[in-house]
Amino acid sequence: MMMFRKLLRYVFAYDASKQIFNALLPRFVRRKIVSGLDLDTGPFNRSFDDVELIPIQPDAYLAVYFKRNSTGVGPGVSLYVLENEILRFDCLDKGNGHYHSMPCLAAVPGSERSDFAANDREAMVNQTIDEITRNYAAHLAKHFRRRIREFRFDQARLDAAVAEARDKMLTAH
Repeated sequence: MMMFRKLLRYVFAYDASKQIFNALLPRFVRRKIVSGLDLDTGPFNRSFDDVELIPIQPDAYLAVYFKRNSTGVGPGVSLYVLENEILRFDCLDKGNGHYHSMPCLAAVPGSERSDFAANDREAMVNQTIDEITRNYAAHLAKHFRRRIREFRFDQARLDAAVAEARDKMLTAH
């Protein structure tokens, strides 16, 4: 099963595979498959509420959402480049805030998880913004696709998108 999951992670690193998957299956089936295998098939196949996309530049966007599950409740944001989830931040209550670096390629779901140092929402959101704006290149460099490793942001556009995401995260439910 682990080998099958790993194979699917690499298959879904390409946009065409995601488009076929999304076109052929109904949303409830896609969500069931995605949650069982923890595949990255796009932000709308995850069990998040109020997903809103914030474009940064061609081939890059932020997906801001609100998450409610057994781990906690709170806002989150994912950074997508060439339809691959590079970073995912979950600013959850009860001290459960954490982020994932390259969740699309982790051999074991959750192994790429790091906890936030702070416990309050505003501090977690600020740490999220800092991580995206200052360290995105280090996270991109870990990907196996050369186009993603070499992707660079227009810093002014990234800063504007991140500021918009910050405002949405702080005013979420």
